[in-house]
Amino acid sequence: MLLKAIADEKRLRLISLLLREKGEFYVCEIADALEESQYNVSKYLKELKMANLVKERRIGKGVLYSTIEPEEDFSRLIFNAILSIPDDYTKRERQLLRLRTTMREGDRCVVRIQNEHWKEAIEKSKVD
Repeated sequence: MLLKAIADEKRLRLISLLLREKGEFYVCEIADALEESQYNVSKYLKELKMANLVKERRIGKGVLYSTIEPEEDFSRLIFNAILSIPDDYTKRERQLLRLRTTMREGDRCVVRIQNEHWKEAIEKSKVD
């Protein structure tokens, strides 16, 4: 199940992003960083969660996602293999995610990608 979960490039990008950023992120933040719909990102996260690669933590109505600490040697090896992928693979997504998390209000994800603040922030930040 683990290998099937990362066989899709979009899920692989997502898990690579979470592993490199080492934090907790809302679906809307991840979706904006990946430039995907929240619906699709939620599906990807569900599959990664079923494969024991990510976990969730509820805060009020929001859900934060992060990677798990692998307990099995095989999972650790897979995580290390994913981390060995060159940084350029998720460079833009990592920049967007960092920028996106600065827009939280009261530790909540409130600004959507269609919002002018998000578009202005991307332009000002010179994200590649």
